Amino acid sequence: MEHVMRFAFNEEQEMLRDAIRVALQREAGLDKIRRWVDAADLSPFDACAVGNAWVGIGVAEELGGQGGGRVEQALMFEELGRAVAPSGVLLAGAGGALGFAVRLPGGAEFLREVLDGEGTGVLCVPAGRPADEGALQVQVAGGRLSGVIPMVLEAPGASHLLVPLPSGDGLDLWLVPDGGSDVDIKPRRMIDRTRRFGDVRLQQAKGIRIGRLDRGAAQDANAVIALLVAAESLGLARRMLDMTVEYVGQRVQFGVPVASFQAVKHAAAEALVDIEAAHSGVYYAAWALQEGQADGVLHAWIAKAFATEAAVRTADRALLLHGAIGYTWEHDLQLFYKRAKLNLELFGSPRSYRERMAEVLALH
Repeated sequence: MEHVMRFAFNEEQEMLRDAIRVALQREAGLDKIRRWVDAADLSPFDACAVGNAWVGIGVAEELGGQGGGRVEQALMFEELGRAVAPSGVLLAGAGGALGFAVRLPGGAEFLREVLDGEGTGVLCVPAGRPADEGALQVQVAGGRLSGVIPMVLEAPGASHLLVPLPSGDGLDLWLVPDGGSDVDIKPRRMIDRTRRFGDVRLQQAKGIRIGRLDRGAAQDANAVIALLVAAESLGLARRMLDMTVEYVGQRVQFGVPVASFQAVKHAAAEALVDIEAAHSGVYYAAWALQEGQADGVLHAWIAKAFATEAAVRTADRALLLHGAIGYTWEHDLQLFYKRAKLNLELFGSPRSYRERMAEVLALH
């Protein structure tokens, strides 16, 4: 049962986490995030991610990345969650487009501009479903793609659209440059305004087929995206618990701190149990995927289902314990609350992954 113990990081991983945390505090504090959200302009964070070369974390150096593996990627996304940073550009690019493309021989070269920070790439799939299902409503004929992909994460402003199309038991990957009249992207405003979504309409859009992923490779690539959403949710939950503990320690009722009430202590303790369990699940899954363990994909599904639900439970408890102030736009908790709610469904709901687990484990 070693995998239920708390994951221990090595010195380099601890240094990476500290470096990312410091950079986020310096360049993407909550005051700045609020200004970006109010102005509906998240480009300053895009520049922050490029300047710190975060897109390349988890991509091999020989492919032009910064090196590191799934554990390092998970660490980065946990820190992004703690900061409620506008992480969609990294999730759609590093975890999505690059995560799929690098599994093909020479695939990274098609997204060289993304790795070099000279463009943004997104995986063009509906944000509410597992990415390995592909873009089901798109047809291709004569190298041209037509169809609609709803709610694509970070589609507005993207320079490269990587469209995975179901083909047999795998996915054909098509690269479509944005900017032409044959690609129309309609922005969609979501409850979480720290992320950008758009409906993508392809009208005989010219594409480049860069290769094919078989079912196993597609599942592996999707498992990494699921893992990163889970890791970010873990970071969100940690920060919300910290905010709540600080608040109930300061708030006084009946002449004593609210934190002294048994019901408040129980709620905080239950949140901590959820968070520690999510931590073990996320980092075991990260290690298993990194090392090519046979159960890596399965544990990524488990981590996605559990960690995102744990973050929502923590968000609900945090909102309750903050009282009326927690419902206000002026309080920072609402940013974390909305992200946690969105992450629950992002790239597959807990139910969708539990159904996959049941099928793999023959539980039907």
